[in-house]
Amino acid sequence: MPYDYERPYIAQSDMPKFVATDQKVASEYGAVVRATELTNVEYRTRFIRMAQSNNMKGPPDGGKIYPGYLVVRRLGTSGQYETWMPDDVFEDLYAPAV
Repeated sequence: MPYDYERPYIAQSDMPKFVATDQKVASEYGAVVRATELTNVEYRTRFIRMAQSNNMKGPPDGGKIYPGYLVVRRLGTSGQYETWMPDDVFEDLYAPAV
């Protein structure tokens, strides 16, 4: 399957929902987030084009490619923002919404 060059530009509404499995995370960042798998390099590509319109946190530094997730936190609030998380961290904190 060929690489989808539009992958970094997925609409927030097209991302699946996940629920926080940790109460502290839920209270600080919202109980429900939207997220999709995206490497740190793909996140940087999205950041260059969409940083201001999507209220994005800066991409992580580093010259290596790491698997992870684009995460939309504080859904539906004035503080809503996008960030990137390594896959192992995300998977420890969130589970797919039912």
